[in-house]
Formats: sequence, structure tokens, C-alpha cells
Amino acid sequence: MTKRVKDLMLSLSEYALVDEDATILDALRALAESQAKVPPGKQPHRAILVRDRRREIVGKLHYFAFLRALTPAREPMVTREILERAGLGDDVRDASMRMLDLLTGDLVDVFERARNVAVRDVYTPATLGIDEDASLFAAISMFLDHHTLSLLVRRDGRTVGILRLSDLFDELSRQMMQEECPEEGS
Repeated sequence: MTKRVKDLMLSLSEYALVDEDATILDALRALAESQAKVPPGKQPHRAILVRDRRREIVGKLHYFAFLRALTPAREPMVTREILERAGLGDDVRDASMRMLDLLTGDLVDVFERARNVAVRDVYTPATLGIDEDASLFAAISMFLDHHTLSLLVRRDGRTVGILRLSDLFDELSRQMMQEECPEEGS
């Protein structure tokens, strides 16, 4: 039997979901609850799916979005032109800003932002999807073409699950190793 996308996908009920009006703290709680339910042998979730008021999946909240949400925007005190006239490039400015963040960052501010930043302000829109009956080869092609870690899985135009690159990789690895070492007597 040839496996299809639906055979490897996680249904929405198996994945962390949060409404776009939720806070980052709400999203972290949803992720923790979802992680606790991951079956043995499955990779942990690395993102949370975001749904709108119509309950449609509209995006993903991944690790980088969490970090963006928790880091206040800092305006550089020096313009690019001033740095260029001084013979310094963006790398020096970026390194200086990172050092400033390390010296002035405050975890209390981070925790306060987690309670107040809305998911809708930081999630990454998710539009890339694949039909649940698509072949694994089609999924491989989409992963390679779009350099993504997950694909929304659709049935009749509605999102019903998610296919993670890690699950596809695990399945392909399992199949290759099984081919390499067939059971004796077969």
C-alpha cells in the first residue's frame, strides 16, 4: 500500500491550536498541553497553529515568532549613513544592539510582554497547503520548493491537519532502513 499525506499528518485535534486573539502566554500553555500528549516515538511540536474567528487556520506561531513577540523593538540611535561615514557597517551596529540587549534586557519585561502581546500581532501567515490524498512524493516536492517545516493538510479546501517535515523524514528513514535490512525469511 502506498502511503499518502493523510497517513502521516497530525489532525488538528492532535496539534497545539490557539485563537488569534490569545496572548503569547496562552499560546505557551497550549503548546505545553499539546506536548504532554505527543505519543512516544513522535517528534515534539515546534509551532502552534493559529485560527481566526471562523475557526479557520490562518497561521503558525513558531519559535522565532515567540522570540520576536518577547523582544521590544529597539530603534538604533545611529543611522546607517553615520556608520558608513565612520567606516563601520551594519554588522557592527547589529553586534552593538545585541550587546545592549544583553546588558539592559529584563526578564520581568519579557514576562509582561508574554501576558500582553496578542498572537495576531506576531504569527506567520500559513497559506501553503497540500491535499490529504496527495502522494508523499508531492509532499517532498513542496517541502523542497518552499523550504518549510510543515504543510497544512486540506480536505475539500478546509484545513484538517498538518504534515510536519520531521514526520515525513521519520517515515522515509523507516522505509529506507526496512528496505536495507529485510526480515529474514522474506
